[in-house]
Amino acid sequence: MSRVLLVGKGAPDRGGIPTFLETLLGSRLAEEHDVRFLNVAHAGTPEGGRITTGNMVRTVRDAFAVWRSSGGQDVVHVHSALAPAVTVIRAALLALAARVRGCAVVIHAHGGNIQTWLTTPWRRALLRVAVLPAHRVVAVWTAGFEALRTVLPEHRVALIDNGVPLGDFSGPPSAHQPPRVLYVGLLTPRKGVVDLLTAARLLRERGVAHELWLLGGTPDEGPAAEAEVRAVLDADVRVLGTRPPEQMPAAFADADVFCLPSWWEAMPLSVLEAMAAGLPVVASDVGDIGRAVADGVTGYVVPAKDPDQLAAALERLLVDPELRRRMGAAGRERVKAMFSSDVTAREVSALYRRLVRSAS
Repeated sequence: MSRVLLVGKGAPDRGGIPTFLETLLGSRLAEEHDVRFLNVAHAGTPEGGRITTGNMVRTVRDAFAVWRSSGGQDVVHVHSALAPAVTVIRAALLALAARVRGCAVVIHAHGGNIQTWLTTPWRRALLRVAVLPAHRVVAVWTAGFEALRTVLPEHRVALIDNGVPLGDFSGPPSAHQPPRVLYVGLLTPRKGVVDLLTAARLLRERGVAHELWLLGGTPDEGPAAEAEVRAVLDADVRVLGTRPPEQMPAAFADADVFCLPSWWEAMPLSVLEAMAAGLPVVASDVGDIGRAVADGVTGYVVPAKDPDQLAAALERLLVDPELRRRMGAAGRERVKAMFSSDVTAREVSALYRRLVRSAS
């Protein structure tokens, strides 16, 4: 049984990385390895991706915490968006702190904009140097995997799909009147929330009855991005705030359709959770959403930044309860076959074993 230190932002932070870490900690991984968790979430105003005094101080503090906690560990598994440059440097310092303690180091890249960020020679050079302390860099979506392989040797990059615990979600949900569209994610324009609000207005103008529920909070880039969303909210939109992980299955069960119209993603856990809950999904064609959502079978995949097509896809589901039921059931079966947390945990566990064997 290997000794493993997971490093990343957990509660009270919300989003893909905290959810993924919670899933790993509750999976079979914790039965096969001695797993500890170092939570590097911080209080205060989010400043993600920016060069600020607060970020620099926190990075030094967190690197020291990793160095201190890595003693006696076999593997240190650092979770990061791994873009932009500030985030890359932070991940590098956390990985270096573990490497100097003699640990095998994994950097798990969750950010959906790596392939668009890695577009200049200096950025590729920065990433190549930054991940030198890591034995493996893991991507959670195919475009990110391919982008990392253009910078790093093939044997140092791995692709491991995200997964969700099916047992936490029951389906199908009960139908509501009018039907409810649920968005789960950070309140920021880059998640397509403003596009969704525009699509909802188009639907109301067409007489398509529905409710729009937004579940989420302040994004990593700070309150200014959230303010852009709130500035265009309609009175008909219900903002739910954030929810602890144990309440998320109930939030999905209270909806009829799930929508994630992001401008970029990797493999969003919210889409997989919605499918596990038996909801049909309408989402933008970014990252690996097209691998998760079978267009026309488990929901609809539409172009990003296109409120007209987003509204058209939502309308097909909102006016047809039987279509919602059929697509939701197909989505749950697809997650069961391809994107369960058991599959993810098995692949992560196998990676740990390979790294520990090669180090011995």
